[in-house]
Amino acid sequence: MSPAVWIALLAVFLLLLAGRRRARNLRRRDRRRRKESRLSMNEMIRQLLGKRCVVCLDGGFGGSLTGVLEALEDNWLSVRTGKNGALELVNLDYVNRIQELPEKKK
Repeated sequence: MSPAVWIALLAVFLLLLAGRRRARNLRRRDRRRRKESRLSMNEMIRQLLGKRCVVCLDGGFGGSLTGVLEALEDNWLSVRTGKNGALELVNLDYVNRIQELPEKKK
């Protein structure tokens, strides 16, 4: 092989290596941003603890949960649902939105 081919292969290899490093740095930055936004989301959710809410979920399963928000720890939200009081744990990465339901008037 001629030196020109070796130089071209080396250049392609270096470009691929630089692209991987850039992608890794972007993932790290996104992870930091997600963590920062999660902290502010946690503060907002703490205001809704003990109230009846609808938690809209994102992801493969989709759907929503209706119940009383009980606890918030790390990245997990516990929701007491239904008449039998089943407890469900939801990862905040899959929460799209939370809506407080009005109290029923008697």
